[in-house]
Parts: sequence; structure tokens; C-alpha cells
Amino acid sequence: MSDTVNKQLTRLPFPGKVVRGPGALVNLGSICQTQGKKLYVLGGKTALAKTKQSIYAGIAQAGLDIAAFAWYGGECSQENIDKLSEDVVSCQADVIVAVGGGKALDTGKSVGAKCSLPVVTVPTIAATCAAVTPLSVVYNNQGEFAGNLFLDDCPTGVIVDTSIILATPVSWLIAGLGDTLAKMYELRAAASVMPPSSLTISAVMNGQICYEIIQRFGQAARQAVEKQQLSDEFDSIIDAIILSAGLSSIFGGEKLRNAAAHAIYNGFTKIPATHAVAHGSIVGYGNLCLLALEQRPDGEIIEEIKLAKRCGIPTMLSQIADLSEAELQLACKASAAATAMHCMPFAVTAEMVLAAIRRIDQLAVQLKD
Repeated sequence: MSDTVNKQLTRLPFPGKVVRGPGALVNLGSICQTQGKKLYVLGGKTALAKTKQSIYAGIAQAGLDIAAFAWYGGECSQENIDKLSEDVVSCQADVIVAVGGGKALDTGKSVGAKCSLPVVTVPTIAATCAAVTPLSVVYNNQGEFAGNLFLDDCPTGVIVDTSIILATPVSWLIAGLGDTLAKMYELRAAASVMPPSSLTISAVMNGQICYEIIQRFGQAARQAVEKQQLSDEFDSIIDAIILSAGLSSIFGGEKLRNAAAHAIYNGFTKIPATHAVAHGSIVGYGNLCLLALEQRPDGEIIEEIKLAKRCGIPTMLSQIADLSEAELQLACKASAAATAMHCMPFAVTAEMVLAAIRRIDQLAVQLKD
């Protein structure tokens, strides 16, 4: 009887509290004080430098202590996770505060899971939904994709300070737009061969919500960052990138999270020349390749290329990196072999990936001309 009941149990983790708006970082103390007294703050070097003063101000009235400000190591690698976890234990910290981009936040979530401590995330760019999800993307120290680490819990607090995010280069927002559009393209493809349920429908519909928000506000949000002006459109896009996309990932779970776009990104990480390009920008290009793999009509793909161009997402391989033929072949082979590619509703070969890349480049050139 108990085995039958356990098989029917569904466990959905959600972030405990989300605060979004200009100056939101001042709420760090009130969120952390319900979790513990001694904070271990880790993150990217630039992110920590930009937020250190505000972090101290945010915890001053809460009577909290900071055990350490630590660089996360530059990659969300198992080595960095282990090293930071040892330091957290030695400092006797009881709350992890992760500050920065997706790799820093994923590192913080992994450290929190290993040390059984609550985690509060402070995204300083809007390039992924990492701030809210129970997942860490793990790389090796050379920047190559190594695998996904699925966590039992989401962060207990998420502080989205839009004034900090606005002040970052527009390339990070563009990456966020590309990564978030994948929630529609990829989940639509992956769910097409899955039995429908309340969770799969919720995941796909949240992906559609992301797509519609970006259709309406993506270009205006990009312009807001370029002009350094907060706007309602910018807020809407931040919500799509971090919250709606995060919900799509939570509802989708391990079986409905990625497909060809992320597989192509994972394959491209095998080529060092692509490491300077943000995760979401390559995923955004991979979205278009996914449509080509699905053999969608030229007219439909061209409309999606237009949307990508309005958002600033790469639409040609040359906008990512100048790859040799050997490098391109290696990337296609690695993409086809990636675990995420198995979520496509049909088998995908390296030759199919290469053909998709060629087709998207050809259509993008036609549109440009």
C-alpha cells in the first residue's frame, strides 16, 4: 500500500519569497534573518564588487554577520562546489547568499544543497532563470558542459534588484531573451510525445507565456537597457526571464526541461572559441536550429528569425564564432550526442544538426539581403 502511495506522490519545490524592483537588495536582511544569523556570500568578482556596499546596508538593521565574501571560482564545477562547501563548514555559516550570473547562482545552490543550508539568490544579470530553479548546470574547469545537478529545493529567497540588472551590458539581457524563448520552442517539441498531464501542460503554457511577453516587450526592454531607463516593459521581461521561465522549468521537471537548443549549446561548449558567448545567446540561435530540425516551413522560420533579430539574438553562426569546418563538425557531433537532444520527438544525428545550421544561416542571409 505504501509503495503505491509513494509512486503517486509529486514533490514540487518553489522559491520561498521573491522581491523584485529597484533597490530590492535592501531586503536581504529581512529575508535572511528568518533563515540564520551568519551569511556566507559567494559570487562573481564584478557582482560582489557592485553589491558589497548594498549587502552590508541590507543586513545592518537585521543584526546579521557575514562570514565571508568569496569568489565562486569562475565555473560551476564540482571542484569549486567542494572547495566552497568546505569553507562554509569551517566558517560555521548558516545561510548561503549567491550573487551574480547563472554560474555563480548555480554554484551557490549546489553548495547550499551539499551543506544542507538555505540559499538566497541575488541575480545581478537577467540571462537565465537560475535564480529560482532547483537545478544547477555543472561544467568542468575548462568551461565544457559536464551535466545537470537536480536539487531537492529552490532558493528560500530571491532578490531581483532591477536597478542593478539595468546597469549591466545589454548583451546579458539578450542572452536572457534567447534562453527564455527556449521554454516555448523546446518544451513544445519535447511535450509533443509525452502523455499530457497538469504538469506538462503547465510547463508548456508557461513557456508560451514567456514567448508572448518577449514578443510584446522584448525589443522595448532591450532599448530600455541601451538607454539606461527603467520601464514597465523592462520589468515584464525580467519577470519572464527569471520567474515565468523558472516556473516552466519547475513544472517540467527532469523530463521536460531542455531539447535541441540546449543540446546545441552543450555541443558548442566543446569549442573554446564559443566560451566568450553567453549561454543564452547560443541557446537563442539553437532555438532557430530546432525549428529547422522540425522541418518547419521557411515562412514560419523567417518570422522567428525576425523576432530573434529584434531581440538582438544571433541568427547566423558567424555571430557566435568563426569556426573551422573541423570545429563545426565536432560541435554538431557533440550536440547530437547531448542528453538534452534525446528530448526531441525524433532521433537527431550530427548530419541533421549541420543541415539545420546551414539552413538557418541561409534563411538569415536571405532576410538580411
